[in-house]
Amino acid sequence: MTQTVQLLSQNNVQAAYALHCEVQPNPWSVTTFEDCLTAPYYALEVTSDNQFAGYALVLEVVDEATLMDIAIAPAARRQGLGQTLLDGVIAACHSHHMQSLWLEVRAGNLPALALYQRAGFTQIETRKGYYPTEDGREDASIMCLSLSQTGTR
Repeated sequence: MTQTVQLLSQNNVQAAYALHCEVQPNPWSVTTFEDCLTAPYYALEVTSDNQFAGYALVLEVVDEATLMDIAIAPAARRQGLGQTLLDGVIAACHSHHMQSLWLEVRAGNLPALALYQRAGFTQIETRKGYYPTEDGREDASIMCLSLSQTGTR
């Protein structure tokens, strides 16, 4: 299986937004999503054997980057694609001379938390009741990776 990370191709923008709507409990509007495809944002995609499998949206301001959204298609999970895509984001941040990479994640999203911890992210803060859920609210974990202390992966 060949896994490739590259800038999100125009051909896969609709697939990325469809995936966003499929996996996010409260998806963004198409306008908001498309706004995240232009500077100071950029989008990466991961493919498996030339098939679109996921995307990441990144915002860069001065020397800090924020991982705004990342998703792997449910059928493509558990194949290392999330790690491959995250490694691609980290490599892009290094090449753009970012000093840190920030993200927030639902506290109950244990697979994502494990992925980020394996990559070296540390939890900085908890935002209590940040995300709405069907039966109340869920905390957000704010995490950061210091890129000045890590090599390219």
